[in-house]
Amino acid sequence: MKKIANHTALKEWASVIDALGSGAQIVLIRKGGLADASFGVEAQRFYLFPTNYHDAGGVEPTHVPITHWGEVVKTWQIRDAAMLPRLEALTILDTAAIETRYRFRPDQALNVIAVRAYRLANPADVIMKSEYSGCRSWVSIDEEIDIEGSIAALSDQQLDAQINAIDMLLTDPILAWN
Repeated sequence: MKKIANHTALKEWASVIDALGSGAQIVLIRKGGLADASFGVEAQRFYLFPTNYHDAGGVEPTHVPITHWGEVVKTWQIRDAAMLPRLEALTILDTAAIETRYRFRPDQALNVIAVRAYRLANPADVIMKSEYSGCRSWVSIDEEIDIEGSIAALSDQQLDAQINAIDMLLTDPILAWN
């Protein structure tokens, strides 16, 4: 069995995980949850733990399906609000969600994390525990989840092309004097 160290999982909206898993987006835009003092990439590889932001009247599910895992490929930090419109093309998040994430904890940068997403060959059903609940980013799950046989959402070439495009999008051009 091949598994992720420390059983690390990143909680993210289910719709974003679906977009990562289909290759519709490759970035996570994060500043952490209310229970996080700050946000940082705690693991290079992690399971993607789906949440349904304030769905079902705030009731936590009893089981959580883990269908994907991710691997950090590159990160950027955004501190300038003028860069926010550039992020809209990179994610399924709407303008309001991006702005909310940016304005949360204004002393901290917004993290843009390129992730290679993989679909698990054998999805897992994780029993929800109190230590997984709440508005926190990273959790360590008890279940043994095998990542062997996982299939990448994008080929190396597709992923590299998207990362290069994001680099150009998020890098301010150097103005040359004529």
